[in-house]
Amino acid sequence: MTLLGQFALWAAFAIGLWCVLLSFSGRWEGRPDLSATVVRSVYAICGCLLVASASLWQGLISHDFNMEYVWAYTSRNLPSSYIFSAFWAGQKGSLLFWAVVLSLFASAAQLLTARRYAHLMPYVAGVTSAVITFFVSVMIFAADPFERLGFTPADGRGLNPQLQNVGMVIHPPML
Repeated sequence: MTLLGQFALWAAFAIGLWCVLLSFSGRWEGRPDLSATVVRSVYAICGCLLVASASLWQGLISHDFNMEYVWAYTSRNLPSSYIFSAFWAGQKGSLLFWAVVLSLFASAAQLLTARRYAHLMPYVAGVTSAVITFFVSVMIFAADPFERLGFTPADGRGLNPQLQNVGMVIHPPML
């Protein structure tokens, strides 16, 4: 699943760059076909990030301790509710979580306001794609949630005891 997650991040990065470049050039050149492509590419970025998120969830649930993130934030004796919150317990997972949330909000905003503000949609798509692409670039180049260890440990380190509370489970999604 790590290869699928990394591929999804790279695809989101490439689509995001494409979207940022086309959003302003398509509008300046007066090409509605490019503007329509830009709006659709936000949905594609969202899909890619959902695939990456599902890949990390799969690693967490299946205790794939070959993944550095899973090893660092889960263990076999960690209750399932805290495995759920381990997704955003570290910087790498938190970046992915917030990138997914941002892409979902960007997609929803476009879907709900596309008719009323059609002339602004390429700009909205370009700006939101730039922010999402920044998050994805940080994940790819500095904080890869799919980084693999050189060996497979028998168990993980587990979640920090200070993070094992109900507040950690509900806090990020509530924001």
